[in-house]
Amino acid sequence: MEEKGYSLVFEGRVLPGFARRDVIERVGKRLGRSPENLKPLFRDKPVTVRKGLDKEKALSQQRVFSKMGVCCYVLPKADDKPTENQKDHFQENNGLQCPKCGNDLTKFGTSVDECPFCGIIISKYIKARKR
Repeated sequence: MEEKGYSLVFEGRVLPGFARRDVIERVGKRLGRSPENLKPLFRDKPVTVRKGLDKEKALSQQRVFSKMGVCCYVLPKADDKPTENQKDHFQENNGLQCPKCGNDLTKFGTSVDECPFCGIIISKYIKARKR
């Protein structure tokens, strides 16, 4: 069984192309809460909504909420170690952005192997790019 320790963080905003009101309503239905109770999650400030998840569960929940229009990401465990390919990427780009979509990855505190914005596996992407 995979060790737990990942967190799901809502950024406090909706993804481009989604209407804020619709996203809040969809999330409310999914969580069984009224839209009024969810407004604190959408105040343009990051809010950790789940802690202690295993990696697969955290990424699965991130995909579900992203499809509903929620801008969210998975915060990895503090003891995650970068792979050799990740180290190359972080040295090349100072660990600041995804090599494919260019989104800022500094908010994650540690290196991540799956970009929460575009979904690529960074180590595989870098390996393929080097060929």
